[in-house]
Amino acid sequence: MRNLEIKKDMAIIVKKFGGTSIGNIDLIRNIAHKLACEYHKGDALVLVVSAMAKTTDYLFNLAYGISQHPSRRELDMLLTAGERISMSLLSLALMEEGIPSISFTGSQSGIITDEKHGNAQILKVSAFRIQEELNKGKVVIVAGFQGVSISKEITTLGRGGSDTSAVALACYLGADKCEIYTDVDGVYTADPKLVANPQLLKYISPELMLTLCYNGSKVLHPRAVEFAIKYGVEVEVKSSFTFAPGSLITRIKIPNNEEDKMEERKVTAISYKDKLIRYIIPVSEQVSDMLTLCNYEIYKSFINAGFLELFVETKYETEVDYFLQDRGIEPKNKESNLAFVNLVGLGLGHDPAFLASVIENSKNYNILRSYNNEQSIELLLPNNHLSEVVQKLHTIYIEEKQ
Repeated sequence: MRNLEIKKDMAIIVKKFGGTSIGNIDLIRNIAHKLACEYHKGDALVLVVSAMAKTTDYLFNLAYGISQHPSRRELDMLLTAGERISMSLLSLALMEEGIPSISFTGSQSGIITDEKHGNAQILKVSAFRIQEELNKGKVVIVAGFQGVSISKEITTLGRGGSDTSAVALACYLGADKCEIYTDVDGVYTADPKLVANPQLLKYISPELMLTLCYNGSKVLHPRAVEFAIKYGVEVEVKSSFTFAPGSLITRIKIPNNEEDKMEERKVTAISYKDKLIRYIIPVSEQVSDMLTLCNYEIYKSFINAGFLELFVETKYETEVDYFLQDRGIEPKNKESNLAFVNLVGLGLGHDPAFLASVIENSKNYNILRSYNNEQSIELLLPNNHLSEVVQKLHTIYIEEKQ
């Protein structure tokens, strides 16, 4: 048993494991074995876990098998069971390795949220129980994705919320590092499922990572990156199968290649969001009130000539339709099978020559509109062109630039 007092020079490492990383008993045992080796190095470990792969979807389906529009409070009560299963199994696996451990729910961990069931925001963290158990030499396992509201109601943080839990706890504990373990080696220049030769990004700035996350990258939740930026937490995305170094999200200056042009517009990565629905709704006071009460994730929104455009994922369609209908709001138009492709890199959106190049290279794919900011160019297009566009732009702007 480790000395009960944490040494002042002992590192605190927060590690988050996604659902595919702990998808079955064998994977959990393998991770526990690797963690046992790290424990014996002397680090204080806090582990944040998601539900096992497909568990959350299974629980969703159970709820919607009972009700077409389940209570969001009861849905939170149901969904948080997934992470509780994961945390307990991992704790048991660590005990089998001879490692003292204890598991906590989000509420037991002191993650305090607002009242928005299904997509709650963290108000504060009061993780004194975690600190107490670390002082006893234990590994602490925390159920991600969940917390407790100020009125003592169980809440969830929305899809990908375990990432947010991990970085929030790292902030509170003053952790030396937050590691996000997943089923890929790190952050790539594009989705390895779509492109043949994606490049692993060993380093990426928090700001560019945030742009990628808000524009479709599934490796890390954008709210987690916001925490990392606000509180200066260094985050690394790495493989749960190898524990090898992955992608470090950091502001550390990386030496430039001497052959690089100092102001060359360069695409760092390409992200995308598919299977989107666009609602066009006349702007009104009623719509403003609706947005205030909306708990669903809106991917993008625009106001144009008195109309509000909302882009939401197809999986939210039934609930959004019901939400609008319940408030007497009739969309002027509703269109499905849309997608965004996003080229991310510093200065891209303010370079007319680069925009001209993008227009030329995507002219055969029915680009509906483009948007730009200082770190990205976004292309709206039909969903059926998505794969081909990503592959072509990745070849031109990343592979051929290596």
